Amino acid sequence: MGYQESLRTISYLQMNNNNNGMTLHGVGRSTLTTRPNAISVSLQLSLQEAKETNRVTCGVYQAARRLEESSDHVMLCVLAADTLDNLELCIHFTLLEAYCWENDIQVIKVDSATKLGKLLLGDSLPANDNDFAAGRSNNAQSLDCALVEFSKENNSPADEEVLTFSKASEGVLPRPVIDLPE
Repeated sequence: MGYQESLRTISYLQMNNNNNGMTLHGVGRSTLTTRPNAISVSLQLSLQEAKETNRVTCGVYQAARRLEESSDHVMLCVLAADTLDNLELCIHFTLLEAYCWENDIQVIKVDSATKLGKLLLGDSLPANDNDFAAGRSNNAQSLDCALVEFSKENNSPADEEVLTFSKASEGVLPRPVIDLPE
């Protein structure tokens, strides 16, 4: 079942280049379709499998370091959309997204850094959580960014569904945000 069947309608803006410069025009609505619960569950399963097999890198700075070392092994970049009010994170996310797109790494946005943290960190504080240790974050369970590496064997069905969704939503603006379960 493909993802170009109808999940929801998403408004977007398109930039047009005319002789007077760049202008933004509302161009209506675009549809991207999937079962909202299905992609949420698939993403949750994919992240849990990656965590169990040590294929996850957590944190913005650690993600940047991992991408610098070996971006060829990275399958997916997961970013929390609720942290975009933080200018520093917004800049980091923009750079991470650009690097990922340039290197054919899929990017998915999720609704909550807290939910992402609970999913990947559970009740434990990761050893590499520099933001929490430095006092820039009040919540040890909040996780703004995670990278998922390819499996050593074949990708799981959950991994494939997440990748298919991500590829199908590449042309949709604004990018869809996946609601993670509580």
